Amino acid sequence: MNRRRFLAGVGAAAAGVAGYGGVRVADLRPYEPAPPAADLDDSATPRERVLAATRHLFAADHRAVTRVTVLDDWTGEAPYRLTRHRELHEHSRRRHTHALTTFGNGMVLADRERDGVDPRAASPYATIDALLHFSDATLADPETLPERFVLHVDDGALAYDRDAPPQSVGEPVTVDGGAAGVGAVNDYPRPMFGEPIRPHRAPWREHDRSEETVTYELSGADAYARAVPLYTTAGVEIREASRLRATLDRETGRLRRVVDRRAIDANVGVDERDVRSVAMRRETTFDRYGRATAPRPRGSFGDGLGVGERVAALFNDLSAY
Repeated sequence: MNRRRFLAGVGAAAAGVAGYGGVRVADLRPYEPAPPAADLDDSATPRERVLAATRHLFAADHRAVTRVTVLDDWTGEAPYRLTRHRELHEHSRRRHTHALTTFGNGMVLADRERDGVDPRAASPYATIDALLHFSDATLADPETLPERFVLHVDDGALAYDRDAPPQSVGEPVTVDGGAAGVGAVNDYPRPMFGEPIRPHRAPWREHDRSEETVTYELSGADAYARAVPLYTTAGVEIREASRLRATLDRETGRLRRVVDRRAIDANVGVDERDVRSVAMRRETTFDRYGRATAPRPRGSFGDGLGVGERVAALFNDLSAY
């Protein structure tokens, strides 16, 4: 084999390897998960339909926006908005972005030294990243509120901003580098923050039906405790007024909305161990199925990855296809 033919062969092989690697890094592959209704027949129970719709969230690209309103608590300020959480899940490209905002209202501003209360026991979140964000807000200087947290994860790296600029649901997620950073990652949970309804055996019943949707309801302290993930049950008693409603698209079986009416007695005492009653409404809407994207948030994350971290991120990305 002459030198020119050899070099041409090496070049072609290198291009092939590079092209294959590019496909893996970009996660370019056929991806169109079937809707939940495709795997269910007329005999499926309401519980089976709701759980199938929840499982679908871990496969299909979608957007979810959760708004939390406190209806009653010990502060005398209710009702007031507590938090907003926007999730962008692009499973087809294995990219996920979260934008959380905790407002400076009610329990967030509770003076623990004066009142002997710690509002973290009544957190609306069940997983560590969101809980830490909420905890940071309750400890922050009121002048710095609202507290905003942006998190983006793909197969190679994690990027975050714990002091993000104001976010609007209809606009791209942004960061400004003030308290931002990045790091290589190969074992971070994707998607993050868990499911809105966990697997359970509690019964659901049909609450409402229209031409396009059907809404199922689960109610009562025991049923609610089985279905709704809470960060901790220590010092928290779920009241009978708690309920969960899930609205599904009748044609596809996909979730359109989940309304969580949470009524709890929480031990929020620091010094006096006081139990306080809290009622909140968590409403999550789901849309952009098959169309949601989760690109890296706009703005600066600071200095970025070092050479070694970039190599590690690339390796993690290539190996996770």
